[in-house]
Amino acid sequence: MPDDSKEQSKTQSAFSMNRVLLKAKYSIYSALIFFLLANPETALVIQRLVGGLFHVVTSGGALTIHGLFLHTALFFFIMLGLMLLPSE
Repeated sequence: MPDDSKEQSKTQSAFSMNRVLLKAKYSIYSALIFFLLANPETALVIQRLVGGLFHVVTSGGALTIHGLFLHTALFFFIMLGLMLLPSE
């Protein structure tokens, strides 16, 4: 019986370590995606892509409310796509 509890303990610690590593991976992904989308140069590129539909950046280079919503939606869908990939 003691051997079973030791194996169970090893399995639980490995399982929790895998969970921690998976959370760390998604945290790194989130930080990188945020860095890319929060970059002012990215906002200018997106402004060129959406063209005349609406303004993403002001003349001073700050995000407009439409730009903020667009960048938030992009962040959401990119992160959702990354999370739907296999975790292994």
